Amino acid sequence: MKHPESAILSGVHNVNALGVLRGLKRKGIPVIVLDVDSKSMVRYSRYVTKLVPCPNPLDSEMGFINALMELGRSLDHRPVYIPTGDAEVLALSKHKEKLNAYYRMPVASFDTVNLLVNKKRFFQDVIRRNIPCPRTCFPETVDEMRKMAADIGYPLIMKSAYSHLFIQEFHKKVFVIHSPSTLETAIAMLNAPIQDYFLQEIIPGNTLYLFYGYFNRQSVPLGICGYDKVRQFPRDFGIGTVCRSINRPRPIQNAVSYLQAIGYYGLAEPEFKLDPRDGQYKLIEINTRSVTQTQLAAACGIHVEYLAYQDMIWGNVEPLKPATEGVLWIDEINELHYQLSRIRRGLFSFSELSFILEGKKVFAGVAADDPIPIVIGLAHFFHERYHSPRIVDTMLSI
Repeated sequence: MKHPESAILSGVHNVNALGVLRGLKRKGIPVIVLDVDSKSMVRYSRYVTKLVPCPNPLDSEMGFINALMELGRSLDHRPVYIPTGDAEVLALSKHKEKLNAYYRMPVASFDTVNLLVNKKRFFQDVIRRNIPCPRTCFPETVDEMRKMAADIGYPLIMKSAYSHLFIQEFHKKVFVIHSPSTLETAIAMLNAPIQDYFLQEIIPGNTLYLFYGYFNRQSVPLGICGYDKVRQFPRDFGIGTVCRSINRPRPIQNAVSYLQAIGYYGLAEPEFKLDPRDGQYKLIEINTRSVTQTQLAAACGIHVEYLAYQDMIWGNVEPLKPATEGVLWIDEINELHYQLSRIRRGLFSFSELSFILEGKKVFAGVAADDPIPIVIGLAHFFHERYHSPRIVDTMLSI
């Protein structure tokens, strides 16, 4: 099938954008990649139709938007824009009105997107709706933070309202607070007002469940692929390195109901943690962009970005059947992070690798028809590990 419009995405340095690029191009869709990251493995893919220099929205939101406007005026069609990052989807939703003349964007309104991306607003809304989630406190002062931490009990975690900014600053998702003295250390490090941070209990165990899907303008899910996080790195609050597809109706329905209640539209990835104390799946977050497991969803019959493309171009897309279960997805680079950190601490075990040999598998980076990106990704990995091994290995400690 000849597709009438191209797709456009930001070439950030991870397997998220790489998976989106490969999936769409293999459908015959030309893909324009915004070159926002000089270290990106995506820019070396043979599937890039056109590489366009562009500021990173993390560094300059208006520079990013102005570059998009300039590119849009030079094109003779309206590409379908697939967002790949939090800063990016916030910028797109905020400036959606003027960008709509040049791009088709499966992106909700700024208020809706910001409700989900701003983790503090998100948990306040989830709690108000009585949706199961971790116990969370929202201090307004340092004294309140100390009192609330003592009330929750140690260990606990401290989160930022905008996790993508926190990761950029501290190279980790959260601060793990083990004691009052650790809390004081964290408070001294904060680079924003106390009100931009909140405290949360740590749910016991390590059973995490996610799904990736696309919701049309009527908030109807056109396709959903669920998966367990078999392993993540760092172990407790990290990136999934190995996932296995499975459809779990209870958490899926809880998240779908919430997204429909807020009138959500676009790409979505809710994440849950199973609480062994009451047997409930607790909602942890909802991403509003493409995700690293995109190729897992596609391999299971739910090509989420292609659903978004079809909906943007033709509309009237029928919901897909449930995703195939039992497919294993492996992020080779982050799994290597995990295994080398285990070797470094004398904890490596071959038994942890044995299950990878079984069943159908999807690899995030390796592709016989597109070999260069994984080589670039591994080169960056070993360079970073050589220069900052402690940061790479721990990522959590304050």
